Amino acid sequence: MRNSQPALIRAFFASFAEGVLSENAEHQKEAVELTPQRVKQIMLEHYEEISKHYFDILFNPLAIIHYDTAEELIAILRSPEVSPTLKTPMDLFRHVCRTEEAHDDMVTEYRRNFTSLLSGRVMSLDDFFEGFPEGYLEESEGHQEKEVRALTQVVVKAFFAGRKAANADGATGVNQVYLFRLLMDNLQCLLHSHPVAMDDDIDLTEAFMKVCGNEENMNTMLTTMQAVMQEAAKQ
Repeated sequence: MRNSQPALIRAFFASFAEGVLSENAEHQKEAVELTPQRVKQIMLEHYEEISKHYFDILFNPLAIIHYDTAEELIAILRSPEVSPTLKTPMDLFRHVCRTEEAHDDMVTEYRRNFTSLLSGRVMSLDDFFEGFPEGYLEESEGHQEKEVRALTQVVVKAFFAGRKAANADGATGVNQVYLFRLLMDNLQCLLHSHPVAMDDDIDLTEAFMKVCGNEENMNTMLTTMQAVMQEAAKQ
């Protein structure tokens, strides 16, 4: 799906930022208005960490969506033609994106999300969808198992990375409401060509079913979320 890569990139930035900002807010002695200026100030404190976590968290999910098997990518990276050229993380990203076009698109989306974050806001759903020509993004059909799994991994891992980055004392507890909201938001980018319209009084299960499109996608999301959270709890 053409949605997959840009959806994963937005999911990283939105989730990492939510992790940082929620952890920061919970450590304030009194409520502080989260203005764009304050968001910018807080995120600038973690400027250098963003690129490191981006590589650590996005590499495997990008490989999942661009290659049929991990062995296929590993063979390319170990080949005599490619191996000597791998000097930096960006060299690895050129190959995990598989094509020059996909790599260029990744760089564009990275900059678009980064610029939005440093202006004091996470890229909105409307801004995400409006960044593509009409007809470019797709409505999903059927079970998008590897795409949903990859996006869920990014959301959970980036959120926890943000929480830890904002807390010098280490790992913290988390309210799953944050994760459900992030997944609801970013699955729309992955599985739809426009934001999903929902009634204000819709319940959580019905809302996720509407966004996921079918039980298979929703079950993949829930199973992956629990597995990644259990893994994070052990670290």
